[in-house]
Amino acid sequence: MSLSFQHVGPRDETSPLRERVKRLKSSLEWASEAIEPAVRREVTAAVERCDERLALGVDHTIVALAGGTGSGKSSIFNAIAGREFAVPGVARPTTADVSAVTWVDRADALLDWLEVGAGRRLTLGDDEPHAEELRGVVLLDLPDHDSINATNRGIVDRVVPMADLLVWVMDPQKYADHTVHEHYLKVASDLGRPSLVVLNHVDRLTTDQGWEVVRDLQRLLADDGLDDIPVMPMSARTGQGVEALRGELAAASASRTVAAEAVRADLVAAGRALERALARDADPTLPDVEELVTALAAAAGVDALAEASAAIAAGRAKKAPPLPGVRPQAVERERLDWVDAATHDLPVAWTRVVNEAVAPAALLAGELNAALAHAQWPEVAAATGFKGAMTRRARASQASKAVLSTGRAVVRTVVMPLVAEPTEMIHQAYRNLDELTELARD
Repeated sequence: MSLSFQHVGPRDETSPLRERVKRLKSSLEWASEAIEPAVRREVTAAVERCDERLALGVDHTIVALAGGTGSGKSSIFNAIAGREFAVPGVARPTTADVSAVTWVDRADALLDWLEVGAGRRLTLGDDEPHAEELRGVVLLDLPDHDSINATNRGIVDRVVPMADLLVWVMDPQKYADHTVHEHYLKVASDLGRPSLVVLNHVDRLTTDQGWEVVRDLQRLLADDGLDDIPVMPMSARTGQGVEALRGELAAASASRTVAAEAVRADLVAAGRALERALARDADPTLPDVEELVTALAAAAGVDALAEASAAIAAGRAKKAPPLPGVRPQAVERERLDWVDAATHDLPVAWTRVVNEAVAPAALLAGELNAALAHAQWPEVAAATGFKGAMTRRARASQASKAVLSTGRAVVRTVVMPLVAEPTEMIHQAYRNLDELTELARD
């Protein structure tokens, strides 16, 4: 059995992901305070990791050999490479080095990102066996996930999310180990992370024993949710199964889809972490901007000025009173109503975020009063006779509408950048983050 890797051009896969990651980065900047710190750190790390991985391109496929002590990862690494390069055996518990081999292309940028030391990088030339079929593969040998050295375990936990394809190397004596199933395999399954499973050291078993272990391991993998992942019997010592694994790695690299699938899986993990910070099925809607403009214009005295202008035009008055201006207290009432309306179906934390994004009442009041004071108000002439076609009522209505239109237009120029646009940015951030949770649910 083998996995199927479909060949697709890199641009087909990465362009939508790049756009999504770009939106998510912006959204996290706008709305980070609405997400609890632990989740924020997790999601931010995932988004940054995806951004960095996509920036490095998908010309290479990072394949990580992961497993426990004695599973034979290093021996498999050396068998694929055709070199005794990785450190096997008794030295494993005391070394925190990650070994890497590439074929033809050095992939230094990726290896720098992975923090693989310069002395642990092996590049094989195009005259080496299998060089052409493995071109583009970056094969890593990780420390043991069950190492007695906490630093080694930390390296595994750091590098595993950075790999495009995980090859889990299992030992016939410890293939049922609880830690690898619960902490790694089940998580990889939940996230849809591209994975392969290898049962090494089958040369130590009889044929019947080998198949019995393979069937039991497949049962455990099915319990982990990996029922579509075949178990590849292998012996790094005798070479059994090495060619088959090499073929899987070559197919994964040639497909150019595995890196994109790994990024997508990382985003799924971020989406699941985000779910508790969002309200399912919430659809934030911008409140009525014109309603806010009308209320603030009235509070600033624009409506009173319109009435006075109507009286002048009708011949009932000679001079309009000055605008009184709007008080911060009146602005705050309208502002809080706006925030409540903008966040009525969102979690409480988002109310705080929108409240902080919208300009404070004192600033709004100051900007409104300054803008209204410098407005170009329409000239209103007092009625002196009725030789024209317009009646008193018509002249009064025209003057009132002209003043209201001018005043509200001025108020709108303040409300849009200081209230409406920041709110819409928060709403868009919410929708972008919610899109990520939808991806996780799907």
